[in-house]
Amino acid sequence: MFGNEMVKNTAYIPIPSQDWNDAAVASCYIDMSQYGHATVYITTGDTVGATAAVTLDQATDSSGTGSQTLSFTRMFSTGQKLVMNTVVGTFAVGETVEGGSSALTGEIFEVGATFLRIRCLTGGTTWTTTETLTGATSGATAVLDGTGQDEDILLASYTAPSSTFTIPAVTFKTYALEVEADSLDVADGYRYMQVDIADPGGATIAGGCIILSKPRNRSYPMASALGTQKIVATVT
Repeated sequence: MFGNEMVKNTAYIPIPSQDWNDAAVASCYIDMSQYGHATVYITTGDTVGATAAVTLDQATDSSGTGSQTLSFTRMFSTGQKLVMNTVVGTFAVGETVEGGSSALTGEIFEVGATFLRIRCLTGGTTWTTTETLTGATSGATAVLDGTGQDEDILLASYTAPSSTFTIPAVTFKTYALEVEADSLDVADGYRYMQVDIADPGGATIAGGCIILSKPRNRSYPMASALGTQKIVATVT
């Protein structure tokens, strides 16, 4: 029985942790022919001094032959719950909010009577207790009751990305992309995909993992998607 054991239902390809400064980072090309889905996770560490654009490529072989952009329109990132009081006005989903003393900013995912769920955009994740939070478009304000909680919640971006998204300079965050194998141009022989992360131009310690799921056939161990390729800290 395979059940729900992930080691018997999925495959894993790392994006090795390293400093992305001064070079673009690329994962190995992954053969999607044996899997129906890939989830790309990117995690940022305690040194994230710059932003980095993320794109996906597709190719006809593991060497990147005929490389071209693989489009995607959904992105997720871990966020926070901000508990608030003394609310004046009405915050709007999708608008940017800023802390008055911390200067941190975030994108609103959900508005509750006593809280906001946000995706962090700039700065860190530790807001200042009793600082005033202000909505950029609504002009609404609120006083924060704490420094933020629930940093593990995964939230979708309000604006759909157009084949790229930018990792902000925020520490200890996770970003995710969901990729269906049939989104590749299979009819023209494109069955390999790769994750590309642009040079941030500043110290940025980060890494990640690509999890392959929906296997065409189950086995133990699961089918390899790399073959003879070596996993290295690849820079381009």
